[in-house]
Amino acid sequence: MAALTELVCGDLMRSIMIPEAPGVRVHEVLARTVLESVTSDRSHRHAFAASTFRRSGEVLEVKMNAAAVLRREVRRRSWRRETVALGTSEDPYHPAEEHYRLMPQVLSVLSESQTPIALYTSSTLLLRDLSLLRLIGRSVPVTVSVSLATLDPGLSARVDPAASSPRARLEMVERLADAGLAPHIRIAPLPPLLADGTSQLDELLSALSAAGAARVSVSPLQLGGDDGADFLGWLGSEHPALVRRYRSLYGRRSFVSAEYSLGLRSRMAPLVAKYGLGSESAADDDSHADQSVLPPASCGNVSPPALTLF
Repeated sequence: MAALTELVCGDLMRSIMIPEAPGVRVHEVLARTVLESVTSDRSHRHAFAASTFRRSGEVLEVKMNAAAVLRREVRRRSWRRETVALGTSEDPYHPAEEHYRLMPQVLSVLSESQTPIALYTSSTLLLRDLSLLRLIGRSVPVTVSVSLATLDPGLSARVDPAASSPRARLEMVERLADAGLAPHIRIAPLPPLLADGTSQLDELLSALSAAGAARVSVSPLQLGGDDGADFLGWLGSEHPALVRRYRSLYGRRSFVSAEYSLGLRSRMAPLVAKYGLGSESAADDDSHADQSVLPPASCGNVSPPALTLF
């Protein structure tokens, strides 16, 4: 029990299992804080991240009082309405959100305080709150980023097992675009040598453009923790010829080499231009979604390097 208690960042109310998150032990807690300050050394910009869920292994922590604590935090005199990012450590539309319905309250609190919102997800559960997001977007800047690395459903399930299917996420992008939310697509976590071929990327960007994506960024897969080990085990079983090349790309790091990242950028750039998914001033466009608070494009809980932006 001591090991479980260490995972709790607040007062534990109860520990239960719910059908929406099978195989996961849920800790319902009363959080002491929701906002976390994040500073980017690269850009010297300041941002905030808020979370309703926090996961460690097979334990999910749910901040039951997230909206109430957030309301208190944004009502402080010192609050300057900096952009708040949701989804930096755990998807805010984790399957448990279907049970707890915390996000409508959190979004409403941010809207009431005129706080810009940057939302990161790979779940179509977001569509449940689409009408609310569209309404909030009329008075508060709202940026929605959807992660989608490949159109291959099997590979997608391997690198991002909790995500909605690629087809479902493409349909979500279309609905977000129709709602005027100009969706940003994170091509992440992109598994090297499996989904990064020029023809594969061309097909993906073509589909994203047709769905109404506004722009894209790309972040290669990171290998860390048990999930990273599981991926490498799967790679050795299903694609043994790639194991040596992965060792060359990653070495002892959890992230790919700089040479690979530069090569990926050079191959992506003409495709991004071809489909009009870039930005003339990416840094300005990302003012509501600071790179420093982007969620990991990873098989494990490791901090990511900055995304490649176009």
